[in-house]
Amino acid sequence: MLARVFLFAVLVAAEVLAMSFVQSLHISKSYFWLEIFIDAGSVATVAVLITRYLLRKGKLRPRSHLRPESMLLQTGLFAFGAETLLMLIFPLIIVSTSDLLIMILDGVLFATMTVMIIHYYLAADSTVTHHEPSPKAQKFALRGFLLVSYLFCLSLFLLFLINITQQQKHTHTSQLIDQEQQQLYLIRENLTHKVYNTALDTLMLARQVNLQNLLINEPGALSELTADYLNLSKIKPSYEQIRFIDRQGIETLRINQDYQGQLVVSDDKLQDKSDRYYFTDSFKLNPDEIYISPMDLNIERGRIELPFKPIVRTAAPVTDPQGVKQGIVIINLNASELIKQLKLSATTSIGEMMLLNEDGYWISGREKDAAWAFMYPQYKDRTMDKFYPGVWETISSNEKGFVESPYGYFIFETVETSQPIEALNSSVSKQPWPVWKLVTLVRPEIIETDLSDASPPLGIFFLIVTLITGIGTLMYYRVQYKNIKAQQKIHHLAHHDPLTGLCNRRLFTQVLELERARVKRNKGSLALMYLDLDSFKSINDDHGHGAGDYVLQQFSQRLKLILRESDTLARLGGDEFAAILPAPGEKSHLKVIAVRIIETIQQPIIYNGIPLNVGISIGIAIHFKGQPLESLLHEADQAMYKAKSDGGNSYCFAEISTEEY
Repeated sequence: MLARVFLFAVLVAAEVLAMSFVQSLHISKSYFWLEIFIDAGSVATVAVLITRYLLRKGKLRPRSHLRPESMLLQTGLFAFGAETLLMLIFPLIIVSTSDLLIMILDGVLFATMTVMIIHYYLAADSTVTHHEPSPKAQKFALRGFLLVSYLFCLSLFLLFLINITQQQKHTHTSQLIDQEQQQLYLIRENLTHKVYNTALDTLMLARQVNLQNLLINEPGALSELTADYLNLSKIKPSYEQIRFIDRQGIETLRINQDYQGQLVVSDDKLQDKSDRYYFTDSFKLNPDEIYISPMDLNIERGRIELPFKPIVRTAAPVTDPQGVKQGIVIINLNASELIKQLKLSATTSIGEMMLLNEDGYWISGREKDAAWAFMYPQYKDRTMDKFYPGVWETISSNEKGFVESPYGYFIFETVETSQPIEALNSSVSKQPWPVWKLVTLVRPEIIETDLSDASPPLGIFFLIVTLITGIGTLMYYRVQYKNIKAQQKIHHLAHHDPLTGLCNRRLFTQVLELERARVKRNKGSLALMYLDLDSFKSINDDHGHGAGDYVLQQFSQRLKLILRESDTLARLGGDEFAAILPAPGEKSHLKVIAVRIIETIQQPIIYNGIPLNVGISIGIAIHFKGQPLESLLHEADQAMYKAKSDGGNSYCFAEISTEEY
């Protein structure tokens, strides 16, 4: 037992070290089979070396049907197979624990399986005397071993195919995620570039000479400024509005874009924007700072403009020559074109493209039920977290990446409007900057559809391998079964009489020794009968040896019907027979058996229509404590000769001696 505990501890330590070594190699997941081979091969080698050491020290010994070399070979094969099985199963199980705990668990399972195999199948129990298994037991052992081996190897092959499929799925998914992330990166760069150009134009307008002239009431400054704004509006049709708003929040100059082109808004239609968030937030900034508003829908005279017009506003404070703030310059960037480009890019994506603000509301995507929900008080609950619980927390707290969820893979990228503004040397840390999230949802069925073409060939391949290996295993079993039958025949011929099929003298002596040991151990009883046919020689002389053989066969059959199944009947040679009767009971019971045998033999045996008569002489010896085997045989033999000398066809008990040998 201590040897097995030592083997268990060494195998656990070896497996933990082997897994640590394999992980340090940083082998690509595509070569998972190489990890398995290195790990399983290493621990199998350790198992063989430790078993060999224990064999040399006499702490283990192989079973009777195994040689030490065979035991070592099978130990290595079983250890390799057990570790391979575990390493193929573990990746298929999602375990949320540390690598160290996984290694320890794997080591314990591997060591347990290996030690149990060695204990129950390969190593002999030192407290039990093992005998050569019977041919029938060998047959069933072979059948069970081949069946278990076949199913085990088939399981390994199936797990290997499943791991390959999972690896292909992982690789394919990684490629799709990389592809989508690259596309989101390009879209992000385009969005930030648009915002950067708009911010640059806004800063340029805030420093414009004509605007400074307007602030000091230079004649003709307003008309020149209006011409500048019109020219810029023509060059940049995405600029929905270009405005100058004074320090009271009143629009002084406003250029609108509409379907007819650029339009200068008349003085009577200029509006008070002092209560709008973009005016109050931008007017608080220092000179040369840029303000960028969140993306929302344009509102005119208190109502959301229809059709929806997404707007991003960039503004900058305007100061007079004395450095006093006199208002703001603001450009309304029409984001409809940005969203159109986003949707155009979505046509080349395998997923659903979305654009969300920093609060998790949809700007683009889910147009039927959730887009622009934050603009309507009654729909303020329609966020991503409501439709896809648990996803938004990861997206909002990370710059880019992906989230695996029951709904699919969410690949995301962050659009930070502060990044391009840093190039303008603005104080980006003094104000909250709008953040948008570009998200692509790749649903599971899309990935499964791409991989579905590989499933039928793998299934067919598995069935073919199953059929071929099954036929090969069956053929191997038949060959080995024929060998067992041949060995069984040799074993039978070596231990049984070829004429009667009874035990021969060799097997009889072995059984008698075992029964004697049993009697000694259990303090039971044992009787021995020696039987010899009377007048048998005359049958051979008068009717030939064929008749004599027939008489011997019939006599054997009749004896079998009288004796119990627990009794052992043997032909010792010629016409001499012997029977071992364990637990015979009282002496009177033996007399009854002897009388029945004599009466049965007295009935004629018909050979070729001729009745043949023989008699029988029986000697009976009862084993007593301390009596050796040779003495018991001698006593029964002498009693048989006494019965024969008394005229035959009778029985006689051996004289009981009180002397102990």
